[in-house]
Amino acid sequence: MTWFVKEDGYELFFNRDERLSRRRAELPSVQHADGVSYISPTDADAGGTWIAVNEFGYTVCLLNHYQFEQIETYKNWTSRGEIVRSFSVTSDLVLAEQRFRRMDLDDYRAFRMFIIERNGNNRLCVWDGHSARVEHNVTTPKSSSSVDARHVKSVRKDLFNNLNLVDSRNSQDYINYHSSHLPGRSKESVCMHRDDAKTVSLSHVSVCNERVNFRYADGSPCEAELGDVIQLDYFEADHPQRAAEALKLAAIN
Repeated sequence: MTWFVKEDGYELFFNRDERLSRRRAELPSVQHADGVSYISPTDADAGGTWIAVNEFGYTVCLLNHYQFEQIETYKNWTSRGEIVRSFSVTSDLVLAEQRFRRMDLDDYRAFRMFIIERNGNNRLCVWDGHSARVEHNVTTPKSSSSVDARHVKSVRKDLFNNLNLVDSRNSQDYINYHSSHLPGRSKESVCMHRDDAKTVSLSHVSVCNERVNFRYADGSPCEAELGDVIQLDYFEADHPQRAAEALKLAAIN
């Protein structure tokens, strides 16, 4: 996952890596929950999602936290993708953090959930299987790997820095990074390829003052192109009653 903040919003890029045995995800679509519209793809195996962007300009993403996966394999774990669905109606970072801190997380495998608002402020909600914490305004990039995670994350971060993406606000630069096989087509590359798993999609979210755009590459980004834009008009403050209702629901849930 990478992102950059611009004057009127932000852009975010998210590669999904999955085992080859998993079914192909359902394409992103406009969905609705608690009166809030959002865009997300759907995990065809578990029904949840790993990324959602809503009409308030908030994006919620989830990365597995493989270094801290719990030992209890017998447990009937709840899908982590349901957490993203639950937070897809987010319209306030403070309330989202409060919701996360109140969650009973024992039935979920370890994860990191990233939430960013239109002005670029963000939260990283971390569950390591034993304790929860929230980090404020973390920096890009964020990565995960089920194999040699510490090394793989370091290689990908070094590549990000070497390509000077820290200072780039060019979407294509980021798409090239997410499609890259540097330093080689392997477990290390951002577009990941292993015998048992690979990068299966790329999501590109663009949020500005007027609207939310979502583009999706249905396949490894080294092979699949980003598809047509799915668009939501940005929900402005001329609907105060709906905004208040959404905030109330987020606080309750």
